[in-house]
Amino acid sequence: MMGMVVGGYGPLLEHLTRRYGVSLPVAGSTISVYFAGSLPGVFIAMRALERVPARLLVAVAMAVASLGLAAVAVAFVWPFFLVAVCVVGLGFGVLVLSLNQLAAYSAGPRRVALLNALNGCYSAGAVAGPILVAAFAEDHFSTLYLLAAAVWLALIPAALGISGKLPVATGSRVRPGLLVGVFILAFVLYVGLENGIGGWMTSHLESTGLSSPVAAAATSGFWLALVTGRLLMALVPSSLSEGWIVLTASALGTAALVLAGVGVLAPVAYVLAGFALAPIFPTGILWLAKLRPGDSRATSWLYPAASVGGIAGPGAIGVVIAAAGVGWAPFVLAAIAAAMSGAFLLASRRSAA
Repeated sequence: MMGMVVGGYGPLLEHLTRRYGVSLPVAGSTISVYFAGSLPGVFIAMRALERVPARLLVAVAMAVASLGLAAVAVAFVWPFFLVAVCVVGLGFGVLVLSLNQLAAYSAGPRRVALLNALNGCYSAGAVAGPILVAAFAEDHFSTLYLLAAAVWLALIPAALGISGKLPVATGSRVRPGLLVGVFILAFVLYVGLENGIGGWMTSHLESTGLSSPVAAAATSGFWLALVTGRLLMALVPSSLSEGWIVLTASALGTAALVLAGVGVLAPVAYVLAGFALAPIFPTGILWLAKLRPGDSRATSWLYPAASVGGIAGPGAIGVVIAAAGVGWAPFVLAAIAAAMSGAFLLASRRSAA
């Protein structure tokens, strides 16, 4: 459900321009507003998971997300819509940290596969999101979001079965160290990149001559590639280190986004980028967890980084696109991917020092 809502923002932008009478760059701020709402949710979860049962925190976050989606459904003016999106982000911020941290610090030798499968479910939802938006948002916007709110409420009883306690080392740092700081930078860039692709590739593909339904389908293809790549991580030999996986994925993703700047190759290149980037977020979390074993506070800092990346990334891309034109979107995205690759490479060298 989280992936479905977030994945739907990209194809939703054109509908928002007509529904609320705003420009495309202004509509693009929806993605940044969502992540602005998620940031305080992440900080709440960072502290609350050490003090309250995980099941309670997850259930409350789902209720908040449901409230926000219901407000989106009935929002008939632009400011109220943005406030509603912010509330959705608040609930999602709590959920993204809670669920990933509980999986990252769970017992078992196959945590790479588990964490990639968890995030693969997120990406699976993001495949369906653009398709649902393209099919129903024009004529059934309110109904679509009211149904999503109802599903969130129906899922709350399932959260009551969650158990788990996160490890926090005695005397562990309240503030991140230098290595964690490099990971934070890399995650800011990654999340800005992933959501920048999902948010702007539809508009870029339309500018190359593709129809809106075909461009929305290609956006679903990007998210489907993320699903496939993460699920296939279950087949990767455990002898491959998390660092090697992340660095290789970063380099391949950068190359694919450069190819997306070639008009006829753009749809395929975006899908290849999704496949290449798939393991970075979950495997990067586990990479840092293994470098800082027994202390969940180290990896907790990656989730505020994810929110900051979601806030700054799409907004910054939107500013560049407004100035240079949507045709430059893939090259802007490739530049962000290259910077992310450099940050992960620096993290690798510092961890080896």
